[in-house]
Amino acid sequence: MAARRAELVGELRVSGRKPYTFLTAGERAADAFDEGTLARLRELKRARDPQGVFRANFPVDA
Repeated sequence: MAARRAELVGELRVSGRKPYTFLTAGERAADAFDEGTLARLRELKRARDPQGVFRANFPVDA
């Protein structure tokens, strides 16, 4: 299964980064998004969810 997952991730890397939904333990949102995109996501998170109601396994603000 791990080999198939690695193969899929390799095929899905259209931006040179790992798809966000394929991150695994020990990885961060920064492994999936470039610096500019991550900055915009962090800005949106602060503006739209200041109390941190919405959570993810790989938070953009970490």
